[in-house]
Amino acid sequence: MKKILFLSIFVLATVFAFAQTPGNPPVGNTVVPKKKLPKKDGFIFREENVADTVVPYSVVNKEDVYFTKRVWREIDLRDRGNEIMSSPKVNLIGVIYKALNDGELDLYSPNDEDFQGDPISQKKDAAAKTNSNSAVDSAFLGVNPATNEVNRADNEFFKSRFIALRIKEDWILDIRRGIFEPRIVGVAPVIMQLSFPQDNNGNPVIDPVSGKPKVDTLGTPAVGWLYFDDLRHILVKTKVANNNNDNSGINFDDVFVRRLFFSNITKVSNTADERFKDYLANSKDQLLESERWKKYIADFEQGLWEY
Repeated sequence: MKKILFLSIFVLATVFAFAQTPGNPPVGNTVVPKKKLPKKDGFIFREENVADTVVPYSVVNKEDVYFTKRVWREIDLRDRGNEIMSSPKVNLIGVIYKALNDGELDLYSPNDEDFQGDPISQKKDAAAKTNSNSAVDSAFLGVNPATNEVNRADNEFFKSRFIALRIKEDWILDIRRGIFEPRIVGVAPVIMQLSFPQDNNGNPVIDPVSGKPKVDTLGTPAVGWLYFDDLRHILVKTKVANNNNDNSGINFDDVFVRRLFFSNITKVSNTADERFKDYLANSKDQLLESERWKKYIADFEQGLWEY
């Protein structure tokens, strides 16, 4: 009798324990629903680990600056060496546009590279009274002449229309630290303005070669200037797309501060305030002048030291 009682208790305990194991409904009438958690797409996205702190520059005292030279550069976003800035996945212009629309960044006039006037991003466009950030939309997006609508703000549009970045920087010689280094002052995105010619009937002119509506380039102006010290706090929050390592940790601030880009010099400070194209009509000569100044800067730094 004791054996039968012991066996019955053992069977009941086994059944109860099996019922409480994961994957089986609990004993009784109450069924606890399984908690749904959002799925993370990939290993590196399981934990949010985005650097959001700018590494400050070394402090430079005015009395320690022995030599300065102001340089203007242009980064060609169509250059394969700069493709990390205009990736369809993470586009630098898209990051800047979002920050401007969110009120985290100020955009200054294309003619205000000294940042002395009021930001145009804080002004409304009279043609679009319903949008508080319409001045930014007008500068970055524009209106499609074929549809009379504002162009769509996506990475595909930014990649096709924004062709360059203009940079204004100072090269300084800090004799206390013994370093000759650049400090970026401002950045200006450059957009390609287009027009769609129409015939007398208002229909688009068809290109006989491609069979598509003909498109003319009106110009490549800067949409405005961005103060780089303010821009850094936006850039540091976004990692770039990297062909070599999906988890490289490099952000857009690193690209500028660590000079991970290719560029051409277009102007250096001079008494006549002339750009290279003001006295060199040939684009090849302008490129050679850019290389000459790059070599001058490198030779100047090299000539500072003796071994």
